[in-house]
Amino acid sequence: MNNTAASPTTLIMRHTFNATPERVYAAWTDPQIMREFMCVPGNARVEVETNVYVGGTFRIVMDRDDGEQFVAVGTYRELVPNERIVCTWSWEEDDPALARETMLTLEFASRGTGTELTLTHENFRDQQQRDNHAQGWGAMLAGLERVL
Repeated sequence: MNNTAASPTTLIMRHTFNATPERVYAAWTDPQIMREFMCVPGNARVEVETNVYVGGTFRIVMDRDDGEQFVAVGTYRELVPNERIVCTWSWEEDDPALARETMLTLEFASRGTGTELTLTHENFRDQQQRDNHAQGWGAMLAGLERVL
């Protein structure tokens, strides 16, 4: 996995999977598969609801064993099958002052028999929020590697 901090508010991660672009793209659009790799670091039970069309929404609920719950929501802005997903990403926050809509772009490029995923997550509040997401996305991409 290759991480790049383009700015204090932008995260870019690249990972190559031994799977076709179709399979990797499907993992990000099928709620059954998403349940298997979408999680905060540590053990969590995950529920995923998706309406995969431009303007459609998603909701991911992660319940950790310690009782803490994380809820991510967003709206699909662009969908190019097997090539690109662009969506908003927000956490439901206890403190509304912490709420911030970010932009997530997933790009799928064929690399031999595999697929390079470029994950770009933008508009973080600050560098700490970006770094926290780098840790979370790292865990999710490792989980996706196991699923694929």
